Amino acid sequence: MSRTCPQCGGAGKVIKEPSITCGGPGGVGEEKKRSVKAPAGVDDGSGLRVAGEGEGGHSGGPSGDLYVFIAVREHAKFQRRDYDIHAEEAVSMTQAALGAEITIDTLNGPEPLRIPAGTRPGQVFRLRGKGVQFIDGNGRGDHFVHASVKIPTVLSDEQRQLLEQLAVVNGEETGDGRGVFGKVKDFFS
Repeated sequence: MSRTCPQCGGAGKVIKEPSITCGGPGGVGEEKKRSVKAPAGVDDGSGLRVAGEGEGGHSGGPSGDLYVFIAVREHAKFQRRDYDIHAEEAVSMTQAALGAEITIDTLNGPEPLRIPAGTRPGQVFRLRGKGVQFIDGNGRGDHFVHASVKIPTVLSDEQRQLLEQLAVVNGEETGDGRGVFGKVKDFFS
């Protein structure tokens, strides 16, 4: 019957006076800081392998590899979905109704965006190729802009009067209870 030597553990030699720092195996753990360049397009949970930067091998063997797992911090304005970027952009009530050209932020800096007349709240606009770069380097995702139409909460007298005139022209009732005919009567008097 054969078995491994209990003194040397199969190494073929016994350390008579083991070191106090390592206790005999011949290695001391040490922490090192390493800079790792993450390629464009990596996502949360992606892993990178750094060859030869892992734990040292047994009995003088080569070092293993270091595996780094990426945790991507969320952006205040942009939300990532695969390689696409989604962002909400404030559009005024008049810009949505009449149309306008606004400047929006993208990953690559400011970009013009044409808002067509009659834009509805929540309408989505697509900027092709302005999203996250594909990890293989061939192309980019898209940037989607979600229009958030802002309704003013405080109006000047002139703004209120203009909106009331628009309501009369459209045959709409407003919150003052006078109705369309009462407003038409006031308009001509």
